[in-house]
Amino acid sequence: MLKILSTNKLASYIILVAITVIIIATFLFWGIGPKDNPKEAVVAQINNEKIYIEEFWRAYENEYKRISEKGAQKEDIEKLNLKDRVLNSLVERVVLLIAAKDGKISVTENELQDAIKNLEYFQRNGVFDREVYINKLRLNRMTPQSFENMLREDLIISKMTRLIGETTELSPEEKNIIDSLSGGNQGQLLEVFRSNKANLAVKAYVEGLKKQLAVKINRDLIS
Repeated sequence: MLKILSTNKLASYIILVAITVIIIATFLFWGIGPKDNPKEAVVAQINNEKIYIEEFWRAYENEYKRISEKGAQKEDIEKLNLKDRVLNSLVERVVLLIAAKDGKISVTENELQDAIKNLEYFQRNGVFDREVYINKLRLNRMTPQSFENMLREDLIISKMTRLIGETTELSPEEKNIIDSLSGGNQGQLLEVFRSNKANLAVKAYVEGLKKQLAVKINRDLIS
């Protein structure tokens, strides 16, 4: 799929990356965390890429906390199959990174630095402050290297998902539904349709690619 995408579209997404950096930063600090000291136990392996048990439990605990802080009760969270959801998300992340590497999709040092400088989390009086950057990373028990490696991966995944989503088109039926509406809601509904179709396209792409990769899951470690 990626081979048929225009290089001009790829260039345009570099500009759009800035729009998503706030979301990315939130994911980083609530997400998988650094891999500076991974445990030997491997919960999943995709080709030669490994997901360590420490990484899984960190992601699980952070996601559990995130959902709890939204008001969900323990019994409700237990119905979500959260362990499987977290593991699947980690696997999908690795699959997209493998696809990006094969497609020679990368992030330049300038793109990475621009993304960091645009994050309000690291700014003082609206301007990036390196002292704030270092201190906040330290509070999150992260080194600049581990954070920047993670941010680079997320920017690459952002490019991948946007490229895949760009290949989707609305069906004639969907266009007719939008055209039939009145009241100025067409634009909003159009974005909803496109977003849903893009998400489905990414999901289908990942699932198709997983069938071509050597994926090993050790669910006994998280049962």
